[in-house]
Amino acid sequence: MSDPNARAYAGMIAAKPALARIAPLARLVPSLGPRTLLHAGPPFAGVGEITAPILNAAVAAAMHEGWADGRDSFLAGLAAGEIALAPAQDHGVVTPLAFVVGPSMYALEVVDAASPGRAGVSPLNDGPMPHALRLGAGRPEGLAIVRALTDGIGAALAAHLRGPVPLLPVLADALSAGDDLHGRVSAAQTHVRGFFGDDLPGDAADYLVSANQFVLNVIMAACAVMLSAGAGVAGSSMVVAAGGNGREMGWKVSAEPDVWQVRPALAPVGPRFPGRENAAALPAIGDSAVIDATGFGAACLRFAPELAGALEGHIDPRYFSEGAHDAYLGPHPALPAGVRVGLDLARPRGVLGIMLGIVEASGADGLIGRGVAPWPED
Repeated sequence: MSDPNARAYAGMIAAKPALARIAPLARLVPSLGPRTLLHAGPPFAGVGEITAPILNAAVAAAMHEGWADGRDSFLAGLAAGEIALAPAQDHGVVTPLAFVVGPSMYALEVVDAASPGRAGVSPLNDGPMPHALRLGAGRPEGLAIVRALTDGIGAALAAHLRGPVPLLPVLADALSAGDDLHGRVSAAQTHVRGFFGDDLPGDAADYLVSANQFVLNVIMAACAVMLSAGAGVAGSSMVVAAGGNGREMGWKVSAEPDVWQVRPALAPVGPRFPGRENAAALPAIGDSAVIDATGFGAACLRFAPELAGALEGHIDPRYFSEGAHDAYLGPHPALPAGVRVGLDLARPRGVLGIMLGIVEASGADGLIGRGVAPWPED
């Protein structure tokens, strides 16, 4: 391992992510510009490049904020510069799939207990299929979930959070119990109720049951914190940010933590839901790619036999072997043996991918399956 990558890796494994706060996004990210919405992945080259699922979610977010009453007024506001649409990771935020975050939306903050001032933010999970806005169809029922979070449930969760909650033990336990921490998070989800006090109001408790991937957003923010702890090392090629916008896949490396490296995104490969076999798949989307850049997700399928079984026959069998971690720098002292962390794109590897939900490209059908999106090669 080169010295710069050794230093970046050492910083990464020294981080101690802990769930600390829940609050409106504007309170957690006070530097956020006025009338700014945040999307996954690298920036779009222009309004015409915005992928349909993200556009649907952006319209919903603008309506939630009271800045637009539909698609036409949103696009007019965007064209006039009255509304801004920016990459979430440029603001220390990670957002899943097509979800677009506005300043009044409730979000969670994960801090680095080993380094005061370092934090990562992710919106609260916007509920289950099929209506969730992160799935890209922009359904009114999904907007209603976000409004319920903003109108009371988010505040209740904030008031009853038992923070800061150390997250490395949660990740370690979940990996040992069959999660890859991206496509399967059910073991990690069993910890969620314990993040909050016993006197949590009924509507908030019910939300935690229905939002059965609540923990995924927590994992995303935890991974963002771990990656950022390795940023800023001259000469290091370790990845410290990653995400797709449905058109392009982007990442940043430790040596240049403010610079997006961008390639055309590739669509996930994997099983489809019944009746969705012929639907067009959107290329990789979502900031949850930070999970795989950390060393989880597609690289950890051998730790998740249930998920691996569902993907068998669809993806390269090397994803089920130790070779899936060839591109990663080393072990993590708090995680199970065999898990490697710290993605170095300069390392030789047989396979490298991102475990993702498959989103329908036109923005009409939402989620159509799940699979692994290959990491773009030069």
